Amino acid sequence: MRANFKESTKRSVKKERTLQFTLNVIGIFMFIGVLIRWWTVPFAVSNDLQIYYNPDFQMKSSECKEFVAFVLCAASVYFSLINVYFFGKTGKKVVYTALVLLAVFNLYMMLTLLAVATH
Repeated sequence: MRANFKESTKRSVKKERTLQFTLNVIGIFMFIGVLIRWWTVPFAVSNDLQIYYNPDFQMKSSECKEFVAFVLCAASVYFSLINVYFFGKTGKKVVYTALVLLAVFNLYMMLTLLAVATH
């Protein structure tokens, strides 16, 4: 009995593309959910579990622009990393390098903000 290696390669590629599609769909729902926050933030729950509208929580137009810009930047980073990851071994190395650089940058910004806040 001989093994057919071409079939197993096709299954592997199909499985990776399915995972890529799944991660892209999850990302779409995730960022749509974050954008829905724009409209749902002014609603709160009182102590007796009643939902009410609090206009103090409503974002101003400048805050809305900043929020949408942040969400679009985060979405572009997420989708580009997901789609580059599936290019092969070099894509995986690029994604891991980018994630390490993002982690280092986040730690640097956290320490910078902590230093500014304590002075």
